[in-house]
Amino acid sequence: MSAHNQPPAQAVVDLPVAATVFGAFASVAGQLGLVARAAKGAIALLVAASLLSLVLPAGGGSSLFLILVSFAATAHFGLNWCRVMLLGPAGLPARSLGWREPHWRFFGYGLLLFLVMLLSSLPMTAIASIIAGILGLAASPGEAGPRLGFVLLLVFIGMIYVLARLGFIFPAVAVEERYSLRLAWQHTAGQGQRMMAALFAAGFPIAIAQLLLTALLLEGLFGVSLSELVPALPEPGAALPDGALPPDAAGATQAEPPSAAAILVFDLVAAVGNLLSFAVLFSLLSLAFRTCTGWVPAAPDTLPARTEEEGPEEEGPGGS
Repeated sequence: MSAHNQPPAQAVVDLPVAATVFGAFASVAGQLGLVARAAKGAIALLVAASLLSLVLPAGGGSSLFLILVSFAATAHFGLNWCRVMLLGPAGLPARSLGWREPHWRFFGYGLLLFLVMLLSSLPMTAIASIIAGILGLAASPGEAGPRLGFVLLLVFIGMIYVLARLGFIFPAVAVEERYSLRLAWQHTAGQGQRMMAALFAAGFPIAIAQLLLTALLLEGLFGVSLSELVPALPEPGAALPDGALPPDAAGATQAEPPSAAAILVFDLVAAVGNLLSFAVLFSLLSLAFRTCTGWVPAAPDTLPARTEEEGPEEEGPGGS
């Protein structure tokens, strides 16, 4: 970042919520070919992990490995797509399967923000439970559904706040800026509500669509419903015999194991759905980053020649 193009002290303009959300969805829908190109490395990682999962022994180590691969795939795709959003098609790295230092930074910040979101969910769950009790949502067994939905909604909002205030780190890292979480917090000061509104407006329908897709895949490939995967809770005060399972859980233990083909199809379709969802998310963050920081790339004649392994370098956020 050159001395004459330093990041601003705060957001240079208020974020237009509706235009940003519409632009995020439109950028993905109008560039599906580029989305596919940007996702090649992520798909390769996910397919390899899915094949390995068929031979890896079940256990905590295998589960952790698959989670980390999923994060790595998301980071690889996110970096590629943020570059496309900020630099255009030329920003897509020439070696789409390569993994460079910015990928590690993107991956690390992704894990860090996920951990912060998980930690924020603990106090949000407690606060939401207290509010639900005050509102009477837990007054009777029949009201457990609304209470749970209310708690999950507030936890979701808390996680969105973390992403709204710190999410600018992702597009900045993608274009190899010397940027920090402090700057991300600084540039979203006064824009938190707008960022949260944009993320919620984009994220809520995506979450519903993901839930419906998962339900369809489970029903079509495995012949089970989401409700069957959630064990039925006993009525308050009712105790189960020692060693007994709730009815749904007991039935689940007798189900036929799914075929390898069904697992691979499920993983592939779910991965495509996830990547499209993340494409909208990273599009929104990139558009908001560009708007709030006044970020512009360096002039074409000042960009260094593109190498085989990396795209063009660019200047940092600066006032336009």
